[in-house]
Amino acid sequence: MQQSPLLVGTSIYASQESRNLLEQTQCEKAVELHGFLSRAQLDCNYHYYSEDLKEAAAKCTKHDLGEKYGREVMKFGMKEFEERKKEDTQGHFCHKVLKEFPKYIKQ
Repeated sequence: MQQSPLLVGTSIYASQESRNLLEQTQCEKAVELHGFLSRAQLDCNYHYYSEDLKEAAAKCTKHDLGEKYGREVMKFGMKEFEERKKEDTQGHFCHKVLKEFPKYIKQ
């Protein structure tokens, strides 16, 4: 999964040091992206959202992050979307998200 310029990392993940850093990072990215794009789907009225990403995020939450921490990471992704959309005074953010994540979300 490629790091997107729309998403910014956070120090929230520092509390999970006991896990393998590479796995932790991939799972957290998947769950954060799921939160970000699920909020985008709702706010931007997208009709397609990747089942593969949903399944990867669910698997990561269940097997790697745990329910409580997984919810925190997902909420962070949702909040990131809301903040970025609020900053977009010209109303182009939904279009930017479509261009940035074409394999995960479509109109």
